[in-house]
Amino acid sequence: GDPKQNDYLLSGYPKLRGAINARKNLTRIFRELDFFAQIPSTCTRLREDLSAHEWSAAEYSTIRAVSLEHVELEVLLVEAEAGLKVKLGTSGEGMEVVLKSSGASVNSKDMNADEKLKAVDDFLSSHVKNVWSLGKEIRGRVLYGIGNAFDLALNNPAGLVALVEAVEIYEAAAEQYQRKHADDIRYEMCTLKFTNMRQDALKQLYEDFGKRGFEVFSNIHMQAADLVVSEEEAANTQFTSVLKGASELISEMDVVKYDMKPCFPPHWSIEVLWASSVAYVCSNNILQQIGGPEGNNLTELSLGQLLDLVGWIEYFRQQIYETFPNLANQETTEKTFFDTLPDIFVDSGKTLDVRTATDSIAWASDMMWEVHRKAQEEFMVRIRSQTEEFLKNVYRAQHSQHTSSDGLLTSSLAEDVFSLIGLQIRTIRDSLTKGSDAFVLAVCVVFMQLRSRQLESRDIFLKDLESACAAANDFIRMGDKCEEVMAEIQRSYELDEKSSTMLDDCLSELLALYNQDAVFAAQSCHPFIFEPISEAISYRLFNEEWEQQLTSNQHAVTLVKTIEDFMKNDLESYLDSILYVKSIDALVPATVVFYVNCILAKSENHKNNKEGIFQDPARALNRMLGDIEVMKLYFNDLASDMPTLSEGEVIKKEFGILTAIHQCLCCAAHVSDADISDAILGLHIHIGDVNLTRRCVADLWHLVAPADERDVWDLMEGGFLESAPQNPPEFKTSASNRLEVPGLRLDIMLVKFYRKTKRKVQCSKASMIEKINISLNDWVVEGNIAC
Repeated sequence: GDPKQNDYLLSGYPKLRGAINARKNLTRIFRELDFFAQIPSTCTRLREDLSAHEWSAAEYSTIRAVSLEHVELEVLLVEAEAGLKVKLGTSGEGMEVVLKSSGASVNSKDMNADEKLKAVDDFLSSHVKNVWSLGKEIRGRVLYGIGNAFDLALNNPAGLVALVEAVEIYEAAAEQYQRKHADDIRYEMCTLKFTNMRQDALKQLYEDFGKRGFEVFSNIHMQAADLVVSEEEAANTQFTSVLKGASELISEMDVVKYDMKPCFPPHWSIEVLWASSVAYVCSNNILQQIGGPEGNNLTELSLGQLLDLVGWIEYFRQQIYETFPNLANQETTEKTFFDTLPDIFVDSGKTLDVRTATDSIAWASDMMWEVHRKAQEEFMVRIRSQTEEFLKNVYRAQHSQHTSSDGLLTSSLAEDVFSLIGLQIRTIRDSLTKGSDAFVLAVCVVFMQLRSRQLESRDIFLKDLESACAAANDFIRMGDKCEEVMAEIQRSYELDEKSSTMLDDCLSELLALYNQDAVFAAQSCHPFIFEPISEAISYRLFNEEWEQQLTSNQHAVTLVKTIEDFMKNDLESYLDSILYVKSIDALVPATVVFYVNCILAKSENHKNNKEGIFQDPARALNRMLGDIEVMKLYFNDLASDMPTLSEGEVIKKEFGILTAIHQCLCCAAHVSDADISDAILGLHIHIGDVNLTRRCVADLWHLVAPADERDVWDLMEGGFLESAPQNPPEFKTSASNRLEVPGLRLDIMLVKFYRKTKRKVQCSKASMIEKINISLNDWVVEGNIAC
């Protein structure tokens, strides 16, 4: 029937119910007495089981099975001691049996409380000694197995689970006993305690984790000491080996997380135990190598060692944060853990103090991150220096020149630079963690050094027409290769928005520079084009032959034909199509500046202050107008195929200078009815500087009507020029801008010309001449390639 129903039926018969319960208790008592009597034989059997399965596949499962039986023996003896001492301490019943069993001859009535307790201890002593001795043997086997936890986790995880379960068996018995008698102070007189397995197992694990790390580094130090090399090489080898050993230990975190942790109960916090030990051992060994937390020896490390150090710290921090994500937001602890392994246990060593352990991990992480900051700073200084030296050597080296099948000129500059730059960036990338700020900063440093070297070295490639064309194409290709480097970074590297923006900004500046310098190089071809033109016609322009015989403007035709030859035979094939157009853009102002320079040079060499250089000024000026028309017509024809020439009205603007000069000469020669002041203002619009305009106009008058030069000076002393529009003051310094292609600006040509002129002008106002000379000194026109 239903037991509950039977209990209900017996509720009215307490004596009958007590008799039934007494019979049940007797059965349990006899069974326990039999178990008690067999303790010696049970211990012997359990020892035999341990020995029989030692070094076998069943060793650890046997330890677990033996532990299960052994803990029952401990439970029996602990309960027996507690029950006897409580019973005898309260009523004294049964004391005679205990005394008789223990061999004592004293009458129990004559014994005090302490003597009774001792009698109980004596009564149980042989069994206690036997059982607890077996417990020590089991513990020794468990600790030996726990000491090989790494190997077991990988090769015999079931065995490791069996060992851990064996440990937990004792802890479960102790905790159950504690809960049962927690409120009974009489049990405080009991002395027997369950075999302490977890405390010793945790301690053994922690020590073995630390020992594993110490052995790795100890072997490294001994190997470095055994190498028969110089002291410096030994130190380098040791540093590299220390980082390698530290990386090996940190990488084992995956083994702990994925192979070892599942074998342990969560409250063992095995990953915290491992990380605390490894963080301490690794950080201390690395600090020894770099001169302590201050990093006193960082300056002695090589660039490669600094990179390895920065990379290792990032890898260490990444592993720590992946395992313990809460540490990323944890406040920095004020505790320090320099001297010994952190004490991370509480509750008599049975429980891991997770807070203290994570504090020690956080301390190691924060301390190493500060080292990372210092090492990163030193690394950036070194990478900047290395890149600067490397680029200096590459830019100064001789570069092989190549001509493509369609005539495009290039050199090996782009390949020479970016083959090593790419290797450098890939080496840095592979040594650091994905998402590393150090990598982004290093790439930015490399980009900035590329920009710095380009800023400093561009003009060394502009030696002749071929080298200038090759340089223009190279600079474009260097921009392309830079974009390829960036694309590779974006494919292989995890960039957050901030890092991506930083790299994009650096790259944009570098690309803009390469593109600007490519255009500059292409437009810098004009001096090499006008060099043969100058040799052929500059000294023949405006001479008697030109005035009287060259009715078809042959010199102007020579000029445009020479330009055309260079364009079709050289520039068009040498240059990239876009750069070719840019080079033509420069030839228009270059032509105008060349022609003006020839006019002024003719005036400079004219020594007669009474008569002009031309026999027939009207014919000469008509010839000049023909020259202007020939040159202008040539460029207008080009403009039909090159929209940039027509859209920006470059031709109209530039040839307006020659028209204005022609108009001034006509006024000076009295072959025009135009107002002189208007003609001078027309020229000033193109020059933009009053003092330069005055000096230029004086030379024009000296060329055709030197006797009237003093009069024109007096005219220009009036206020009409002073009230004319002036170029902003920054125009006087803009010539030093590295993007200002020399030889294309009239005002700069005039400044350079008048700084060198020896002609004494016919001006009655010395103050005006002094003012002009002072104004010339205000211009900054040096730099770039020669005009």
